[in-house]
Amino acid sequence: MRINRPILVAAGLAASFPLLAASPALAAAGSTPRLSVGDVFFNAALPVQAIAVLLVAAIIAAPLLRDRTRRLVASFVAGAPLLALAAAAFTGLGAAVGYANSTVPPSATVMAPAWAEVLFLAVLGLLAAFSAVLSLGLAKSEPTGT
Repeated sequence: MRINRPILVAAGLAASFPLLAASPALAAAGSTPRLSVGDVFFNAALPVQAIAVLLVAAIIAAPLLRDRTRRLVASFVAGAPLLALAAAAFTGLGAAVGYANSTVPPSATVMAPAWAEVLFLAVLGLLAAFSAVLSLGLAKSEPTGT
């Protein structure tokens, strides 16, 4: 069974859309500001934002490139989670240094944006790898005849 590229791209975008357009978390009550996925992205450091954009591009590119450059798509499988882990570790390191250098231990509300950024990067890396694995699996299962 042949699955068209537009369907694969739409599936990748559909998998990413809840992350990118998620409503604010409902954990905070009252009039306190709520954190959304967009806030996590826009408040991240510039290198972390660049890595997040690269991971979203990998989610979209894997289905488009699956027939032409299988090696590149295979590198998304291995590289995306590692890149996401490196960015998450960078964010976690910054949060840990800030926590260690504060005179008063910050509350969970203060630390939550850093934790959200770490988890956001991990999910993007996993989605990019998932998109690449799915694309490669479908490309291998299709007949190679012309």
